[in-house]
Amino acid sequence: MKSAKTMVTVCLLAAVVASTAITGCSSSGTSQGQNQEGQEQNRGGQEQNQEGQDQSQGSQENPATADTNGAEESRNPAASPSREENKSPGKAGTCAAGKTMEAKEPEKADISPEDYEGWNRLLKAQTLSGEFQKGLEQFAWKSGSQVLKDAPGNGNFSPLSLYYTLALAGCGAEGETAAQILGSLGVEDRKELADQCRRLYQWYVYQTQRDQEQMAHYGMEGNKSTIRLGNSLWISDQLPVYEDYQNLAAEQFFASSYGVDFGDPSTGKQMGDWIAEKTKGVLAPKLEPDPATALAILNTLYFYGGWAEPFAEGDTREDAFTLEDGTQVQVPYMNQTQLDGAFKKRDGCMLSWLETGNNCRMIFLLPDEGKTVEEFLDSPEKLEAAMEAGQEGWSQGTVVWKVPKFSFGSSYRLEDTLAAMGMDRMFGEQAELGGISPEHLYVSSVIQETHIGVDEQGVEGAAYTMLAMECGAVLEQEETAEMILDRPFLFGIRDNAHDVWLFLGVCRNPES
Repeated sequence: MKSAKTMVTVCLLAAVVASTAITGCSSSGTSQGQNQEGQEQNRGGQEQNQEGQDQSQGSQENPATADTNGAEESRNPAASPSREENKSPGKAGTCAAGKTMEAKEPEKADISPEDYEGWNRLLKAQTLSGEFQKGLEQFAWKSGSQVLKDAPGNGNFSPLSLYYTLALAGCGAEGETAAQILGSLGVEDRKELADQCRRLYQWYVYQTQRDQEQMAHYGMEGNKSTIRLGNSLWISDQLPVYEDYQNLAAEQFFASSYGVDFGDPSTGKQMGDWIAEKTKGVLAPKLEPDPATALAILNTLYFYGGWAEPFAEGDTREDAFTLEDGTQVQVPYMNQTQLDGAFKKRDGCMLSWLETGNNCRMIFLLPDEGKTVEEFLDSPEKLEAAMEAGQEGWSQGTVVWKVPKFSFGSSYRLEDTLAAMGMDRMFGEQAELGGISPEHLYVSSVIQETHIGVDEQGVEGAAYTMLAMECGAVLEQEETAEMILDRPFLFGIRDNAHDVWLFLGVCRNPES
C-alpha cells in the first residue's frame, strides 16, 4: 500500500433503447490507455466531426492561462450557453451515431508556486454557489443512508461520484424524468448544474497542481496529494447522439465521447482501461457490458493524500476488535495522541477527525457502548445529525487515537437506491432522455465499485460509478477525548473548502 491516502470512485450508468429488454451491465474486475485504436474503421466521417470539435474546443479561453486579476467568474464560454436555462441540449442540434469526441482537460495554470495571491484568485474564480453546496451535502446524506444501512459487512460509498454521473444524465433528461433527477441533486436547472459541476472539477485540478508544485518548491517532492475527477460517454456505434449534448459533456464535464460496439468483448476492456488510467491503477475492473447497451456514462473519483500527522509504525499493536455479534478478532491498531485535537460529544456517539494533506479530513464516528452503527444510518436525518461536521459544537483538547488498519472493497447496484430516492422514472419505458438522442433511451443499470485501505501514512482507496442506458465556529476547551475504534464505526472523507463529502463508509470488521 502506498505511503499516503488514496481513494478512488468510479460510477457507471448504462442505458438501452426502450424496445430492448433490460438486462443491465455486469462488472467483475482490468485497465486502459490507447483504447480507441481498434475503433477507427467504424467511424465514418469521424475525422471531419473531430476537426469541428477541435476548433470549438480550441476557441475556449482557459481560466488557468488568463489574467487572474479580479477573476470572480470562470472564463469558460460554456458557462454561459445561449440556450434557455432549463432546456435540454439536444433537439435543435445535429446528431451522429457513435461519434468519438475528445474533451480537453483544464490547462495547467501558469502561476508561480510563490504567487499565493494568483493561486487564490484562480481558485476563487471556481467558487461554488451555496445552493449547489447544500444540494451536494443533502444528496450525500440521502444516498449514503440508503446505500450503507442495508449493506452487510463493511461499506465504502462515494456520493460525489454518483452525483456527477446523474448530473451528466440529468443534463439530457426532460419532463418528469428531469424534474426527479434535478430535484434529487438539489438544483433548479441544467445550466446551473453543468456550470457548478465544471467549477468543482476545475477547483480540484488547480488545487492539486498548486499543492504539488508548492510542496516541490519547498523541497517536499514526496507530497502527491490529489483529488481527481474523470467523466466519459461510451456510445454505441448504432446510436445517434445529439452533438449539442456531446459538446456540453465535453465543455462542462470534460467528458470525452467514445464510439464503440458493445457487442465486441474488447469494449469492456477499453472501458476498464480508461478507469484504471483515471484512478492510477487503484481500480482495474473487468467490465462486461450487455450488447444491448446503447450508452454508458462513467465517472471516476481519485483521492490521494497522507495524514497531516502520520502514525508511527513502531506504535502499531495487535488488539481485539469487537464485532456486532459480540465475538472478537485480533487486528493491528495504529496509535497516536493529538494534544490539540478536535472532537464532538453527541448523544450516543463521539466524533473526531484526522487531517490530510489536501485540505480534507477523515471523520470518524464512534458509537457509545451499547449503540450500533445502524442507529445512525437508519435515515438521512439521523446520519446528518450524527456526522454533520460544521464549525459549531467542536471541543478542543487532547485526543487519544486507536485506529485499526483496514482494507476492503465494496460493490453496489444502485437502481433500487435511486428509485427509493424518487428517481424511478428513468428506469422504465416512460423515461424522458430526449436531450441525449432522438432514440427512446432508458436507464438499465447503475453500478458503483470502491476500495479503501488505512495504514500509518494515510488511506488508499478507489471507486467507480457507471450508469448504463439501453434504447428504447469557536472551539470549546475541554481536557481529553478517546477515539478507541475497537468496535464498528462510521467514517467519511470531507473536502473542507466546499463541505463536500467525497466518501461515506462503515467499518464493521477491519479483518474482512
